Amino acid sequence: MLDGGASLIVLPSAHVRRTLAIGRKIGAAAPESAVIAFRGDLGAGKTTLSKGIAQGLGIKEAIISPTYTIISEYDGRLHLVHIDAYRLADEEEFFQTGGEELLGAPGTLSLIEWSERIAHILPPESQIITITVEENGARLIMLEGDWIEALRWGHFTIPACKETSL
Repeated sequence: MLDGGASLIVLPSAHVRRTLAIGRKIGAAAPESAVIAFRGDLGAGKTTLSKGIAQGLGIKEAIISPTYTIISEYDGRLHLVHIDAYRLADEEEFFQTGGEELLGAPGTLSLIEWSERIAHILPPESQIITITVEENGARLIMLEGDWIEALRWGHFTIPACKETSL
């Protein structure tokens, strides 16, 4: 949902293990042919979240950032296509890699780091995950999209504080 879903799920993550746990939940629930577009600054945690998603898919291989290879593939419950668009000059270069043929392919889950570089060719049903880094180093992981928002995130969220009167 590239123009934003009906709601936005915001999950705090102060530790790598929590980011991995969020990823595992996403990977375990991801439907076939799904595309997840990551947004976030360098070092925000996109690859860490990708590692958790791979674990949720049952992938045992080490997941590394595909910055220099552009596309890495792994087999699990779904075929994971891990794309890093950081080094791409433009969308045309992505077409030249054959990457567009992998997006939404049957039996796959596509993860795209630096997705804003190829935003115009992403399927409209893409889920969006934006990761920001807070001043204290903690991450905020924002989830947008129909199936990803529909997951039960209750134990990952911070309950709202009750206002008290003096």
